[in-house]
Amino acid sequence: FSLLDEWEDRYRYVIELGEGLPPFPDEGRNPANKVAGCVSQVWLITEYGPGADPVVTFQGDSDAHIVRGLVAIMLALFSGRPASAIQETDAE
Repeated sequence: FSLLDEWEDRYRYVIELGEGLPPFPDEGRNPANKVAGCVSQVWLITEYGPGADPVVTFQGDSDAHIVRGLVAIMLALFSGRPASAIQETDAE
């Protein structure tokens, strides 16, 4: 984001990231996968690999363009990593 000086460019970039998310399965849009407390609708599917420090994979989607982009950022930071690495990540 530091390469983009204007907030409008950053906003557009976040939306573009969301457009690049893989398709979310329709059956994943259910109450069990819905993130509570969001103004927008957000769904998150979490899968755990085997072992004491499983690799955790996420799939996510939202009905709002900007939130979908934020979900894409979250997936880039956390999905496909061991649980211990996720816990140690400082997202800021």
